[in-house]
Amino acid sequence: MANLLWLQGQCCSGNTMSILGAEEPNILDLFTEYGVNLAWHPSLSLEMGDRVKEILDRFVHEEDSLDVLVIEGAIATGPDGTGAYNMFCGRPFKDWVADLARVAQFVVAVGECACWGGIPAADPNPTGATGVQFHKRQRGGFLGPDYRSRAGLPVINVPGCPAHPDWMTQTLMAVLVGRAGDLVLDEYQRPADLFATLTHHGCTRNEYF
Repeated sequence: MANLLWLQGQCCSGNTMSILGAEEPNILDLFTEYGVNLAWHPSLSLEMGDRVKEILDRFVHEEDSLDVLVIEGAIATGPDGTGAYNMFCGRPFKDWVADLARVAQFVVAVGECACWGGIPAADPNPTGATGVQFHKRQRGGFLGPDYRSRAGLPVINVPGCPAHPDWMTQTLMAVLVGRAGDLVLDEYQRPADLFATLTHHGCTRNEYF
C-alpha cells in the first residue's frame, strides 16, 4: 500500500475542498481501489499534536516509506531565512518540507500558492513566501531548480486556485500506480496532457479575439 502525506503551508484549504469533488477518479476510489494509505492530512485526519510529529518523524527517518508528498500552500522562509513565520510540530514548516522531500518518491504541489507562491509571495512578501520549486514563474523556489525526488522527477505542479479536482486525482493516480514514466511535464512542470489545452481552444468564436 502506498503512503501519501498531505501538508499545508500558507494558503486556505481550497484544494482540499476541491479534491473532495473529484469524479475521475473520485477521492474514495483513489484511496480504496488504488491502494493508497492517507498517512496524514491537516483537515481529513484525526491525529493531532505529538501523534502527527511521530508520523512525520517515521517518514524522515525512513522507518516508513513516503511514496507521495503533497504540498498545498506556499513555503514561508522568513524572517531572515528562519521559516519561523510558519511553525508546525515544533519546527519551521519549511524544515519539514526539506526533510520529507529528501525521502519522498514523488513530490506534488497543488494550487497556485504551492506551485508559484501565489498571493503570499506578492510584494512586499514579508513572510518570504515562495513556491515549492518555482518562485512566481522562475524555476527555483524553496527546493531549488535542481531538486529531484527519489523517483528522479522534479516537483510535479498542479496549479489552480483551487486546482481542478480531477487533475489532482489523475496526477496522483499516475504516480501511485507506476505510470509516472508516462508523465510528460511542460516548462512549468505541469502534466502536459492536462495543461496543453486552454478553455477557449476550439471555440467557434476564437477567430474574432
